[in-house]
Amino acid sequence: MVERLLVCVFFKNIFKMLPSLVLSILLSAPMALCQAPFWMPNMQQFSFLTETDFRNALLLPTTNTRRVRSLFHDMRIHMQRFKRGGGVAVAADKDKWPNGRVPYILSAAYTSAQRAVLARAFDAYAKRTCIRFVPKAPTDKDYIVIQKLDGCYADFSRVGGRQQVSLADECIDYATIIHELMHVIGFIHEHQREDRDQYVSILYQNVIQGANTDFDKLSNLGLSYYGEHYDYTSIMHYEANEGSRNGKNTIEAKNNHFTSIMGKANDFSTSDLRRVNRAYKCSIF
Repeated sequence: MVERLLVCVFFKNIFKMLPSLVLSILLSAPMALCQAPFWMPNMQQFSFLTETDFRNALLLPTTNTRRVRSLFHDMRIHMQRFKRGGGVAVAADKDKWPNGRVPYILSAAYTSAQRAVLARAFDAYAKRTCIRFVPKAPTDKDYIVIQKLDGCYADFSRVGGRQQVSLADECIDYATIIHELMHVIGFIHEHQREDRDQYVSILYQNVIQGANTDFDKLSNLGLSYYGEHYDYTSIMHYEANEGSRNGKNTIEAKNNHFTSIMGKANDFSTSDLRRVNRAYKCSIF
């Protein structure tokens, strides 16, 4: 930012010595840079998915889509906003995306292959729910920014204004993107349900130090599950050893059969889809 200020001062001093015509030509680009707010995103660094991306998505294999990167510590909740409502689906209308419409902008740093995977995930929501991820319009005040930052994570639900979805290179697989976008529309991890103690045990002694909150129940959000029971096969479930400090399990199912199943989903479960469609009143599904 300091370097940018110095450049602005340099151009201003140089332009004072130039004829008016030359000044008008040369002044436009650097002065536009200087006058723009420092926090304004450079839209040349962002883009939207294209028809080509969605066509390429159709060519992707539909097998071996299981996520390849840990989802530990991947949800950011703005607790001051969520005094009630939320849980596995956001109860308060103010925290949902109106009409299931989620405006987005996308970093231009993604390759064509990565854009195809993103398009496949967007299309899955469009075909199986009434959620629509749409290019941000100038009038949209609330929107998500999808970028390659430091890992895989997303802001929980609609928080207002610009909110972040980080999908670094290691996060670009179909299942991970579906999972992170579920956070965006208001879904928490399955193991953080208020009733989880009936179904799983959390082995805090094996959890990475300082990370207990990633395994705590979110009882203070006034959880709503839209009539769905605990789902070991949910795309929102952690694996048994997620966030482990010693390689041992951090989560174990009360019924041992499900311990090896948890966190292995490669797509929405039937229960996931029912919750989304009930939460957003998707009448055609």
